[in-house]
Amino acid sequence: MATSDTLQFADLEPVGPGTPSGRYLRRFWQPVFRAKDLPRGGAKPVEILGEKFTLFRGDDGTAHLVGFRCGHRGAQLSLGWVEGDTIRCRYHGWRFDCTGQCVEQPNEDKPFAQRVKIPSYPTREYLGLIFAYLGEGEPAKFREYPDFKIPGVIVTDPPEVIPCSFWNRLDNDLSHIAWVHRATAIRKGRNDYIRPRAEVIEETPYGWMSTRSVKGDFSEFKSLSRTNHWFMPNISQFWHRNRSPGFERRDLWDTKITWTVPINDQSFVAFDVTNTPLSGEEARAFAASRSGAQESEAETRWDLAEKILAGEMTLEELPDSLSAYTSFAIEDYVTQVGQGSIAARNKEHLGRTDAKPIINRRLWLREVKAMLEGQPLTEWEIPSEPLISNPNFGPPRNNAEYAAD
Repeated sequence: MATSDTLQFADLEPVGPGTPSGRYLRRFWQPVFRAKDLPRGGAKPVEILGEKFTLFRGDDGTAHLVGFRCGHRGAQLSLGWVEGDTIRCRYHGWRFDCTGQCVEQPNEDKPFAQRVKIPSYPTREYLGLIFAYLGEGEPAKFREYPDFKIPGVIVTDPPEVIPCSFWNRLDNDLSHIAWVHRATAIRKGRNDYIRPRAEVIEETPYGWMSTRSVKGDFSEFKSLSRTNHWFMPNISQFWHRNRSPGFERRDLWDTKITWTVPINDQSFVAFDVTNTPLSGEEARAFAASRSGAQESEAETRWDLAEKILAGEMTLEELPDSLSAYTSFAIEDYVTQVGQGSIAARNKEHLGRTDAKPIINRRLWLREVKAMLEGQPLTEWEIPSEPLISNPNFGPPRNNAEYAAD
């Protein structure tokens, strides 16, 4: 086990209980499931941070998270039935309430339910996601993000499960765009995506902020998100031009926030939520169209990605009918999965374009080292006002502004 004296970047890859990253991530509320995928009266097995849990929604609509196994003989609890705000094990019918307390033991002549309790965890629903606090002691303050209080269309995307370390996503930098997404950019006629980019990164009270620009004299391509904001430890917020069919040619900018949450040491899940500034009937039509397109393609996108990784097809051979959103997701998948684990890589050679992974690793190593030493950690502060209200943040306000940059 790494100590503060020996802590290296590779030590941040494991996420199970007691590991440096596992302990640090458990100090924050983490999303564990998309809310619409858990029906009332339903139960699901969930794995997050190297642990398995049982997630169920009671008859009153409240989501509850308890231990993975029945306290009787270790059966998988999610195989059972939800009754009210309790769940009954399918193996022998023992029943547990939302606090993990056993409340019924059928067939026991002398019930001892009061002595049997499985773990339970606080939950909260926000932006179409179910969050849980998996740490010890009193839950941390739940964080909300002001840019998602602004009226608009909130869409919670299908979660992306990627079979590689969460660090492969955290390290994803700005300069990859012109190369990783080249095939889709050419296919969709988006030449702005293949221009080289530069960024300047500075630490902030909530993590860090990246100020982005296009390198060279390409003023017509400066209609890009100009800032990216990182909320420690694993949350990114940025703006990008909407790519949904029928809206991709409009000057319509989404506010996007994404949580990168380890499932275990070899995989992570990305939870993405967007806020699109539309209202009225147009908003309703947009929400239905965008959700429908992404849900239908979510079933096949990783099959295509695995064929590309296996050399059975290339990114240039992706079907033209795929949305830009799905094509970009496939391109990110093959790049990040192809990197392999941190420990298995050869020695890296970081350059000036690696500003994002450099600051991310530095902040994580600093905070985890302080945690291991029992020192005070940074109290990251979420802004009280929407970041988009600051004229220096967010997307360009209009064509004239970014043409003049």
